[in-house]
Amino acid sequence: MDEIIQNQAKINETITYLITYFQKYALVIAEYSKKIPYTKSILNYIYNVVKDNPLRVLLEVCLIIFLIVYIRKDRYKVSNELRNQLTEKEIEELIEEWEPEELVPDINDEVRELELNSVPTVKGIVGPKTVLADGTIVSNLASYNFLGIINDKRLLEKAIAGVNKYGVGTCGPPGFYGTLDVHMDLEKKLAKFYGTPDALIYAQGFSTISSVIPAFLKRGDLLICDELCNFAIQKGAQISRSNVKFFKHNDMNDLEEVLKSIRANDKKKGAKITRRFIVTEAIFYNTGELCDLQKIIELKYKYKYRLILDESLSFGVLGKTGRGITEHLGIPVDKIEIIVGSMANTMGAAGGYCVSNAEIVEHQVLNGLAYCFSASLPAPLTLASIGALDIIDSKEGIKYIKQLQENNKAFREIIKPGKNDKYEVIKGFKSEDSPIVHLTLKNTVMPRLEQEKLLQKVVDKAIEEGVLISRAKFVLAQEKNIPDSSIVVNITAGLSKDEIEKAAVIIKDSFRKVLKN
Repeated sequence: MDEIIQNQAKINETITYLITYFQKYALVIAEYSKKIPYTKSILNYIYNVVKDNPLRVLLEVCLIIFLIVYIRKDRYKVSNELRNQLTEKEIEELIEEWEPEELVPDINDEVRELELNSVPTVKGIVGPKTVLADGTIVSNLASYNFLGIINDKRLLEKAIAGVNKYGVGTCGPPGFYGTLDVHMDLEKKLAKFYGTPDALIYAQGFSTISSVIPAFLKRGDLLICDELCNFAIQKGAQISRSNVKFFKHNDMNDLEEVLKSIRANDKKKGAKITRRFIVTEAIFYNTGELCDLQKIIELKYKYKYRLILDESLSFGVLGKTGRGITEHLGIPVDKIEIIVGSMANTMGAAGGYCVSNAEIVEHQVLNGLAYCFSASLPAPLTLASIGALDIIDSKEGIKYIKQLQENNKAFREIIKPGKNDKYEVIKGFKSEDSPIVHLTLKNTVMPRLEQEKLLQKVVDKAIEEGVLISRAKFVLAQEKNIPDSSIVVNITAGLSKDEIEKAAVIIKDSFRKVLKN
């Protein structure tokens, strides 16, 4: 007890000393402060601020102290022990031995030969009939020139006029002196063509969907994807850092199972308020089949999701007037929240677009990465896109679409494999309506590289016979699910029915000649 009393006495003595010490120096400071102008006003202001909001002052003082300490602190310290581990001679030897890693990893000779040496060189403008470097004229079934308008003289004239009036580029993103009157004209035409309130154009087709997805989904949000969705969708999902769930390719039963499991998990753990989207393609790049859009819309309403639809390959192709899969299947456009597409395929220009309501379009103006940070679409390409859209949205366009459908039907009828043929046509939901035909080997047991070599021999043989086709190419190291090796054939209205039938016979014979053993 005596110790406590003694300690308490010492504490009181110390407090008294400190108070006396601060009072002494406070008087000194007050005396000198009288000689400094406005000191009294400043002190009164500080006193009132502390009195009115002491917590705020305390927080600001702590922040200032933290900043001072943080700025003065060394970012990285290396102890003397670590510094003394290596001698100068050893350091020099290590520097001499060090070799930087290659930015692009080397590929073996077989793959290099397959990917580089077999690529044909095209001379002049690409069209339904294309001239190779050696002067050979081939029927081009390798490009996405579905309507055959990619080399239309009217588009070329519009592009030349655009160069003369606007120059070759805008040199700035749309939000910073990069928007031209022709951009706004194209957006209005796209919105009118689709029957949506608004539209927005991007400078690159690939970056359209890969920017739209992260514009609306962030960390913690939920995105449901088809397992064979195209590479641009995969990159968009990756950039968004959202929770991504995949369902089996075009399998609506599996999609519903995925949505059911998410709902059950929400009930068990408690659902958080997050943004939830389903993303799919109208025509799948990797298989050529159509998505079951009607069923997807039913499920999105049932489980409370929004839908992003990629119409890059169906725009100008499906439907009586080329308005895409919604027209083809008789589905109102307003059932889909966001529709995106590429202007580099059927339209033969460049860039991409997004059509939707005004709020969704306006949101991308500040949140679409490729819209905010990429230079806008060059005026010549914009005018070419307007010209292509005018052709599609006319009687001439309807004629081309009808011709495309007839050519597609004729090609598919001939390319059907016989019992002894060693190839097959990839089929799926309404794939017969798609102008993209994937041909794959029946024997998928052999290594992928061997399959690719055989398919490349088929491609080379077809080119020798006057038909330009290509293997389906993928970024194998980054694909989520690698599709089967295949040859992709893109039907075009730029060739006559007879030419398409002849091309089908050549491709079929090329398979038989290469795979006869």
